[in-house]
Amino acid sequence: MLRVALAVTLLGACAADEPTLATDLPDPLEEVLADSVHTGDLVVLVPGTASYDFLGATIDALPGDRPRVDVRASTKVADDAIVIEQAIAAAHRAGIPNAELESGAVTFGLWGAGFTRVTAFDYVSYEGLTIPIIILGGKNSCAVGRVVDNLLNYSIQNAETDARNLYLDVQRWVAAHPAPSITIASHSWGGAIAEYLTLHLDEIAARAAQAGPLVPIHLTIAAGVPGYVPGYSFAGPGLRDLDHGALYEIDRPDDPVHAMNPSGNPDGHQYDILAGDAYLGTYLGAYGVTTMELSCRGAPGECPLPPP
Repeated sequence: MLRVALAVTLLGACAADEPTLATDLPDPLEEVLADSVHTGDLVVLVPGTASYDFLGATIDALPGDRPRVDVRASTKVADDAIVIEQAIAAAHRAGIPNAELESGAVTFGLWGAGFTRVTAFDYVSYEGLTIPIIILGGKNSCAVGRVVDNLLNYSIQNAETDARNLYLDVQRWVAAHPAPSITIASHSWGGAIAEYLTLHLDEIAARAAQAGPLVPIHLTIAAGVPGYVPGYSFAGPGLRDLDHGALYEIDRPDDPVHAMNPSGNPDGHQYDILAGDAYLGTYLGAYGVTTMELSCRGAPGECPLPPP
């Protein structure tokens, strides 16, 4: 396995310094990620299973019209903030300065978590950056309940429906808020949705009565994607250059969701790579984007299999 050293020191009360990024990711991935996010872009965040439970309901319940959400202080949010950290990691890889990320020079929009009250919140990352997040709407088919509660919901029909709804909500947003291009950061069932959208974009656009995408999807990052659903297999890990952009699927080798292994360690489905204490230690980054290191609940290496 490629081992990439990444030093990003977590600061407690203030934003982190500009991160020091590894430069030896395999080509052409390095080049694709270096051009992944641009000033003025919309970065779409697509979480998956239980995103309503972890993000939508949790953040809706916080006081204020625009809550401040610190991932280091909320275990629930931390369990499903993977797409936000992934998007920040992609922006780091693309060279967007921290000050621009905090000022909103790049728009981070979250879709599919079923928010009912909050339309925007400020997210404090593991690095200590405060990133404004807007809500694009939507509630994906598996947003409520854990994996075992959604076994019948993991279907090609729901992937297509969710992908179409994601497409429509994103295009409504960019029609009112023009953006030069779109990057998608996604995880789990959200990764399945985003990947299906990217692979079937022309078909979905036609069914949505659109002549074509209003804004190009420059890059889709899909992490922890299920290996298959009945009647459909996803692309699998790796970088693919498509006619309308690139698709980069990332799957940890110990991810039980991708392996469709119900006896695997569920912590292998976590793509935020942390060392030491998850909230106070050294943050390494997002697996497959800013680091190829692995950790399991703050301990280095793969997640061990549970005892029989």
